[in-house]
Amino acid sequence: MNPTRAEISLNKLEFNYGQIKEHLHRINPHKKIKVCGVVKANAYGHGIREISQKLISLGADFLGVANYDEAIKLRTTIPDANILVFGTLIHSKLKPAAYVSKLLKYNLIATVASLDTAKFLDQYSKKLNKKFKVHIKVDTGMKRIGFDVKRAFKNIEQVFTHKNLEIEGIFTHFATAESADKTFAKTQLNKFKELLHLLKQSGMEFPIVHAANSGAILDLKDSYFDMVRPGLLLYGYYPSDEVKNKIELMPIMSLKSKVTFIKRVDANTSISYGRKFYTSDKTFIGSIPVGYGDGYWRSLSNTGKVSINNKLYPISGTITMDWLMVNLGVKNTVRIGDDVLLIGREGSNNLGADKIAKVVKSIPYEIICSMADRVQRVYV
Repeated sequence: MNPTRAEISLNKLEFNYGQIKEHLHRINPHKKIKVCGVVKANAYGHGIREISQKLISLGADFLGVANYDEAIKLRTTIPDANILVFGTLIHSKLKPAAYVSKLLKYNLIATVASLDTAKFLDQYSKKLNKKFKVHIKVDTGMKRIGFDVKRAFKNIEQVFTHKNLEIEGIFTHFATAESADKTFAKTQLNKFKELLHLLKQSGMEFPIVHAANSGAILDLKDSYFDMVRPGLLLYGYYPSDEVKNKIELMPIMSLKSKVTFIKRVDANTSISYGRKFYTSDKTFIGSIPVGYGDGYWRSLSNTGKVSINNKLYPISGTITMDWLMVNLGVKNTVRIGDDVLLIGREGSNNLGADKIAKVVKSIPYEIICSMADRVQRVYV
């Protein structure tokens, strides 16, 4: 069997969830704020089914996914959870009644980001004699999807005329909530609040209002409303260095493999493709069966390190699709079969996704979401 695996601690997930809940209660002790656990992109690479099951067992009120394929896959595992699809609906021109019937069958909650979507869902829900539950998305500055806040009032008025839609919620999304400078985030929040006030004055109210992503949960308490949407926080990382240490977190994933081959090489020997690395002395080189085909970044070639037996070793040569090599030194004590930590923490060695992201000039989101499907997930 392939020794490369991602070990995922459900206990650490529980710890992070508890930290988020305690933080919400500290900030607003008199209101129960719902939690929508964001599990899109295969739960940020951690496994959507297992993570979602754990979150529901912990009391999460909603699960958030990016698209309908994710939602249907999740529904087959979790029959009763509230599943909110953040993405906009692609209107089917081929048997649209069957399309909407399938979505209704799986009891999904749609995002309405345009009048076309509202009309489409209303029309075919009427034919099927059912109501489609929806949340309305307002674009307050992200400029991705949603009703532009400048024209949102009139558009939402029209959405309310569709009698076959059950309008459960309304939400927006911040562009800079993880930044130290909250000027733009507060501008977005104020625009959203103004819209909500106008809607309420006209009799349009929503059972669930939500806006806070991970950054806003940590640093923008006025954005909590009825529900928050933690993503990266659940998996043990802060969305940026500018909102660190607001709560304690524990990364829940460790990428591990094993040393499977060791060879002794002479000085001035090239290692791997392109001959980008040459040994300076006689040394031992260890081969580890993990590469960019597993989601481990090729740009860590000759710059990254791995931990073996609580000691760091440098990656030597170009990382290939299925292998990487490390320089074990002249007096090698590593043996075939020894565990190798590639992402995670071991003793004083911190190879967290946030640390790796800085080396490759990326973000921790991208590091953990890159984990390939062929990497076995082991739930601890």
